[in-house]
Amino acid sequence: MKTVRLLIFNPGVALFAALYLAGLAILSQNKDFNFADALVELVIVGLLFPLLAWIATRRAVPLAIPTRSSGSEMLVLVAVVIALSIYLIGGPQWIDGLLPARWSVSPRIHFFVNLAKKLAVFVVAPWLIFRSLFGDRWAEYGVSLSALRALGRGHGLTVLVLSGALILFQYFLGGAVAPVRAGKFPAHELLPALPVCFVWLAIEAGLVEEFFFSTFVQSRFTAFFRSEITAVALMSLTFGLAHAPGFIFRHGGEVEGLGANPSALTALAYSVVVVAPSGILFGVIWARTRNLFAAIAVHAAGDLLPNLPAFIELWR
Repeated sequence: MKTVRLLIFNPGVALFAALYLAGLAILSQNKDFNFADALVELVIVGLLFPLLAWIATRRAVPLAIPTRSSGSEMLVLVAVVIALSIYLIGGPQWIDGLLPARWSVSPRIHFFVNLAKKLAVFVVAPWLIFRSLFGDRWAEYGVSLSALRALGRGHGLTVLVLSGALILFQYFLGGAVAPVRAGKFPAHELLPALPVCFVWLAIEAGLVEEFFFSTFVQSRFTAFFRSEITAVALMSLTFGLAHAPGFIFRHGGEVEGLGANPSALTALAYSVVVVAPSGILFGVIWARTRNLFAAIAVHAAGDLLPNLPAFIELWR
């Protein structure tokens, strides 16, 4: 009951709820938006999976990672997030224009180019900025041998439970997994692709997003606001809103069912309603374990089956 009271009266949760309801009201005016799907996603991704994460980590002992956050650090953090959002408007395409044309023409080469861009922008650049200004060390981001060793103890069980739940959910309900369910890929392609794709996603999605949003952003929110719950709520909002420029300026709305040119208000609403809830699960994992490798493994497992068909098609 204490946890429930903390959630209900937490200012970060209240802000998330207010922006979510406002976003729903805005999106309800868009004929292309599926209201029911958004509510189902909120319940499953934003509530049930985080609850499972909380239960699975009840006996997990979080790693002792020093956290600090001064006013100056928060100002730099906000500047980094804003700069990243601006970069996402057209930065990746601008970089592609500077590279040899054959790199963009070849899907396999571009596969690795995209990884390099993500690592540079989401991992290397933020760490170098805070290393030079505030003396950050890798251990403060959960990159340590103790984090790896913890996977062999209590944190490993957490990873297995959550990864298994996400894989089962994606297999039976994920739309992108339909080719796998239909048996489109033979065993000699499917079986070797599974571990290779998992390792790839652990770097390309898990490391990139968990390092930046969980260890970089959330840890500072936790120290500054002195509340794990507030930090999870605000990190999830940051995660969602960082995607808004892509919906506005890079025609991402066509993919997301918002139309070719959604308004800024519609894109912001969609970022909060549809994207932000998916950050809650990984925020809970980081808050309860302080283990970057655990968050990376669960993230990769959740993305594995939806990305597997395209991965096999690219490398077959």
